Order: sequence, then structure tokens, then C-alpha cells
Amino acid sequence: MTWLFEQPLAIVILGVAAILVLGAAWSATGRRELAWAIGVAILLMAGGLVLERLVVTDREAIQQTLLAIARDVESNNHTAVLRHVYSGAPSLKQKAQAELPNYRFTECRITKIHEVQVNSAAQPRTAAVEFNVLASGSFKEGGFEVTDTAVPRWIRLHLVREADGRWAVEDYEHAPPQQMLFESK
Repeated sequence: MTWLFEQPLAIVILGVAAILVLGAAWSATGRRELAWAIGVAILLMAGGLVLERLVVTDREAIQQTLLAIARDVESNNHTAVLRHVYSGAPSLKQKAQAELPNYRFTECRITKIHEVQVNSAAQPRTAAVEFNVLASGSFKEGGFEVTDTAVPRWIRLHLVREADGRWAVEDYEHAPPQQMLFESK
């Protein structure tokens, strides 16, 4: 049922279809009850759209988290980036603390989210997300520095839902974007 809260177009299509059917029936019969039913259908459609905006599904929360991470990376806010690391993954936090000073980003943009798989049966909830990102800036590694370079990457994040409801990164993989084409599931 969460798909309904992620697709306002589905609510509109169902609502308009119901209104058209009821309108045709009212036009053919002239019964006052059908006119009232049209009004109720309009109110239900409007209520459904409001409810859709109010309910944030796991998939929507994860997408918002990805955008927040990209903003924090782009602004080179290392403290904020580290807040996106799962509290149960101290080794990942240490790795990020060691690597982040080597990068100075001028852009970090998610170009396409390929997949969001939420495991709602797991406690705490987990998710796997695959997406492409385009990052630009200067990157230091092994004594070499590359500047003003746009680097496309394919990324798979393993996320865990913290006790406070936030989604945080437990682990990650990244590779050239062609990697996704060769991934077998």
C-alpha cells in the first residue's frame, strides 16, 4: 500500500475515474445521490492527495537522506557527512574521517537512483540503494592530486534505520558507472 503514498498520480487517476463514472451515471439518471457521490469523490481525492504529502515512506525518507548526503559532501561539511554514518559502524566512521580530508568537492550531484530496496522485516530496518553520482573537485591520493575533475561513480549504500528514525550508512561500495551493467543479482 506504500506505493499509493509515493504516487500522487495514481490518486488523481483513481479519483478522476470515479468522478467520471459517477458523473456519467448522474447525467443518465439525474439522481441527487449520485451528485452527492461526486462531491464525496472529489473530497476523497483531495484528502488522498493531502495524506500522500503528509506520509513519508521509507523510500521517500531514503531519497531525502541521499540528497542531504550529496549536499553535505558538496559543501565539504565533514562533520555533517559523518553524521550520516550509522552509529553501529565505528570502523566506517574512522575510514571516512581519514579519507574526507583528501577530497575538496565543488559539485556532488546524484544523477540517477536505480534501486531502493527496503527490508522492513529486519530489526532495525535496512535498505540497499544503488545510484549514480557525478562529483567534481580536487582529489588527493598516494601523493598525487587531481583538480577540476568530474568523476562519475556508481554507488551502492547499505543503510540502517537508526532508533531516532534517520537512515544512516552502514557500508558502501563504489565503482565506475559501467560496474552496474556487469552486476549480477
